[in-house]
Amino acid sequence: MKKKKRTSKIITTVVIGAFSLIFVLPLIWMISASLKPNYEIFNYPIRWIPNPPMVQNYITVWTDETMPFGLMYLNSLKIAVFTIIGKLIISAGAAYAFSKMRFPGKNFIFILFLASMMIPTQVTILPRFVLFKELGLYNTHASLILPALFDVSAIFLLRQFYSAVPIDLSESAVLDGASHFRIWAQIIVPLTKAPMASLAILALVTSWNDYFNPLIFIVSKNKYTVSLGINNYTADVYVNMGLAASVSAILPILLLYIFCQKYFEQSIASSGIKG
Repeated sequence: MKKKKRTSKIITTVVIGAFSLIFVLPLIWMISASLKPNYEIFNYPIRWIPNPPMVQNYITVWTDETMPFGLMYLNSLKIAVFTIIGKLIISAGAAYAFSKMRFPGKNFIFILFLASMMIPTQVTILPRFVLFKELGLYNTHASLILPALFDVSAIFLLRQFYSAVPIDLSESAVLDGASHFRIWAQIIVPLTKAPMASLAILALVTSWNDYFNPLIFIVSKNKYTVSLGINNYTADVYVNMGLAASVSAILPILLLYIFCQKYFEQSIASSGIKG
């Protein structure tokens, strides 16, 4: 029996490893091709290890004065940080209200919130464009940050986790004279750290990878984000530098996944627990 179990585990590991390699192969090719001259990128058979590696591709991308990639990194980081902080505060407050507070029409309002999730984002582009033009927010980072602060999906996610926290805890705190803010900060947040961390990670990934909104609302190059910077290297003569820019852009996401994977696992594991 032990030999059968061991054999089964080995076969399972090999199969999963093979499928994992298939998914990771494009990423490996991108890293390899980013260190090659253009004429070698699409050669077949593929030479996976560049000889010699062209580090100059990365140097050119990061030192290009006409398209400063470092400044785009800072722009994307600024947008992501403000988006994460604002989204967590607004989503957590709304989720707490919908899960722990009592007020007239709560369920009806929550249903309206959920119904708005069916509206495609593209439909709101024209109204937002006109609104930002009138408010003087067009071609500013605020046009990217403000709409991202109000996320119905984030409110719904946190509301489900907050609802799983036993109501007895908050009722006991109310009897002790605690305010709603104190209940949220000292009881709800410590018990729901994993989903809030997951929400912050998802918000960072979404903001960092956003291409459509910056393309519409940002015009000045000094306000470009990383995604718009990569789009600058679309010509055939810039394929290797475009790949170098793409590899540089995904590094924060890879590091985020490596160091924060446990929060995803904890939030998924606890999502089926009822209070």
